[in-house]
Amino acid sequence: MAMTGSDEQLKARHRAMWASGDYPSMVETFLLPLGPALAEASGAGPGVRLLDVAAGTGNAAVPAAKRGAAVVASDLTPELLDAGRNRAESMGAELEWVEADVEHLPFPDGDFDVVMSCIGAMFAPHHQEVADELVRSAAPRGRSRC
Repeated sequence: MAMTGSDEQLKARHRAMWASGDYPSMVETFLLPLGPALAEASGAGPGVRLLDVAAGTGNAAVPAAKRGAAVVASDLTPELLDAGRNRAESMGAELEWVEADVEHLPFPDGDFDVVMSCIGAMFAPHHQEVADELVRSAAPRGRSRC
């Protein structure tokens, strides 16, 4: 489904909203245990190529990278990706950060062993498109975790 003008406006407002507050601090205060639990449940580890969509500051992506997975963290909001890069660097985690819309992911079909989202994907306006993109991006025998 192609984005309409109203979708573009909505996503611009979403991007601005997520960038406006101190989301990184909120993650550290309230959501910290969620990311490592999802990274473990996903089976992240050596030899696993993993995509975290709507990753924000990398609450799940960073622990997955620390477990040895090759991780790509994507999010609609560049400011959150910047905070995530800083967080990952301070924790000694190496991963790739990509600005991307969860409804229109810029990755080839079947590119990842695991595709996951800690909480961010649920905020996208078109849930079926999100689900379709999660499945499309996962390898035929891959896993999706939310």
